[in-house]
Amino acid sequence: MTAIAAYDLTKRYGGVAAVSDVAFEIASGEIVGFVGPNGAGKTTTLRMLAGLVRPSSGRATVLGQPVPGPALREVGTMIEEPSFYPYMSGRDNLHHAALLHGEVPPSRVDEALEFVKLENAAAKKVKAYSQGMRQRLALARALLWHPKVLLLDEPTNGLDPTGIAEFRESLRQVATTGTTVLISSHILAEVEKIVDRVLAIDKGVLRFDGSLSQLLAQAGGQLVRYVVRATDGAALLAALGRLGYQARPQGDDGAEVEVPQQEADELVFRLTGEGVRVTSAAQHADDLESAYLRLVGVEGKPS
Repeated sequence: MTAIAAYDLTKRYGGVAAVSDVAFEIASGEIVGFVGPNGAGKTTTLRMLAGLVRPSSGRATVLGQPVPGPALREVGTMIEEPSFYPYMSGRDNLHHAALLHGEVPPSRVDEALEFVKLENAAAKKVKAYSQGMRQRLALARALLWHPKVLLLDEPTNGLDPTGIAEFRESLRQVATTGTTVLISSHILAEVEKIVDRVLAIDKGVLRFDGSLSQLLAQAGGQLVRYVVRATDGAALLAALGRLGYQARPQGDDGAEVEVPQQEADELVFRLTGEGVRVTSAAQHADDLESAYLRLVGVEGKPS
């Protein structure tokens, strides 16, 4: 069953298209990453899927029904900065959300708080919550009614590394229940540890839809990143240049270089043949971030 679908979704603000003809389908139970730099169109797309803004053209469906529509009662959302009543406790905020939604048993509030590890802060007023605690409370609110679809926009903002790891594990648990998850982020290193599939957007245009391995192939094949060190750093850089590689200096004796996977095992041997005495060579596999940057032709990292 198709849980989420976008059909040529377009949103214009004046003469500017924030999202242009975006189309995809997500099957029930999938965890899909929606990646791209800030301002790429991720939040606008999620807001259209959630029925918060109407598209200029195109349409969206959730659980086979048009958006906006009754199927949105089966959707949990974390979109943009989570807002709560600051002078109410975390528990009372969730009780209020449950009443507004309807058909949520009171016991579900404490279950959700425990799931996001906020049970010990449930009675504390939200104004005293850290940013990370507010993010976890927002996830608890999104899960209150056991949604069949989750739309998450930059959900790990404000979380420390431990919190991010816990959030990742929480999403995996949610997915085992059959919930479909679309999670947007510009922190690509985190997304690749969670998702089954990637949607990559840039300047409002969907540039890629497929698995991480397919993205690596489309972006020019998998690369292996080496940090190589030698007794003579200048000779090392010169040799890498002669071999056709673009290297970045790493201190006085090292260089960082990306090598096609099929050539990776021969790099040290080829450098030795160029008269370079290699002292160490650390290998790092390609990742979602570098593949995305190659796909869209961007130098540097997304912001």
